[in-house]
Amino acid sequence: MAKELGVVYLALGRPYLAMALLSAESLVRHNPDTPFTIVTNVANQPPDVKCFRNGFDSWVYVDVDVESNRHLKTKILSYSEYEKIIFLDCDTIVMGNLSLARKILEYFDVCLRLNRYPQKRNGKGDVKVLGDLKVSDLPHWNSGVMLVRNNAAGRKFFENWNEKYVQIGNKYDQVALVPAIFESDARILSLEDRWNATDPGFGRGRWRKETLVFHYATNLCNNLFHKIIEYDEMILSGTSCANQTRQFLEAKRKLKRSQMSLMRYLVINAMWRISSPAGFIEKSNPRTLKNRLKKLSLY
Repeated sequence: MAKELGVVYLALGRPYLAMALLSAESLVRHNPDTPFTIVTNVANQPPDVKCFRNGFDSWVYVDVDVESNRHLKTKILSYSEYEKIIFLDCDTIVMGNLSLARKILEYFDVCLRLNRYPQKRNGKGDVKVLGDLKVSDLPHWNSGVMLVRNNAAGRKFFENWNEKYVQIGNKYDQVALVPAIFESDARILSLEDRWNATDPGFGRGRWRKETLVFHYATNLCNNLFHKIIEYDEMILSGTSCANQTRQFLEAKRKLKRSQMSLMRYLVINAMWRISSPAGFIEKSNPRTLKNRLKKLSLY
């Protein structure tokens, strides 16, 4: 029997699985009655973590390469047993009660955040999607958080999205998302920022109260960085690959640096050292954590 509402993560690659487990911890903290499913190619069984509840949450192992990430994301409904789905990218932190999704999906089939500004990045904004129109000419949505009704309309939407993704041949799933939305018969709702929020830097007090999901992407404060490494250590495998995860996270920080001026980055980097946007993330025992990080050459 299908469960009414649940969260789905697609975690291909060890760094993404570590981030998904941290996100799942935050989900359970704020939504203890909501089950989740992790689809991964890393381990065929869940590690020994408190957030995974056997018999309630689900673990799906897929034997695919990491490069299949976007292809599977556009087919994610195939891996869900829920009637109403909250799809979360792995690099998210749940900060509030998501039960409102249950009511929203009574009226809509697909819900996702509309970006405030046109997508102009090379490799995305310059791609033609609807005749002579480019992605930068049209509204653009973020697929990091999606509410989806697992009905005929929702399944057809994902079917078309997957077809567009294959047809366009662009590595970013959000490029194919644009024509999929414009050509869909599904009931589509554009969500507010609170469902898929970035760190405002300043004025976090009100932001924390209103935000439901924090999508940190390349904005990795030190506390978050270390928490992801901690979860990486818990993943069952023949050999430790924490160094791979560390390199992955450092690459994310370098990408953040490339997206802004040096002065702005220095300010953000300083904030990373002294504060965490998701204030509920429990800090580990500093001495224990420092010893662990020394072993992993993080200090």
